[in-house]
Amino acid sequence: MTIVDWAAIVLVVVGSLNWGLVGMAHFLTDAANWNIVNQLFGGTEFLEFGIYLLVGLAALWTIYLGARLAGLGQTRTQREPEVEPHA
Repeated sequence: MTIVDWAAIVLVVVGSLNWGLVGMAHFLTDAANWNIVNQLFGGTEFLEFGIYLLVGLAALWTIYLGARLAGLGQTRTQREPEVEPHA
């Protein structure tokens, strides 16, 4: 896996945890702002929405990564040969 693959995974995990915090805060109290991205970059809307864009692009890359790791789009001869167990 490449550095881009790992960066995408990290962004997707961080983004998912952030949205989990937002959802949890909504159920606990309406006044809470547990959106970490908003708290860190709330004063700079351009940066905040830039982070959201990066997380969305990372999610698309992660879908591609999953397909690549699963071997989708390859013919059977391009994949590793399946080894049959010996009886």
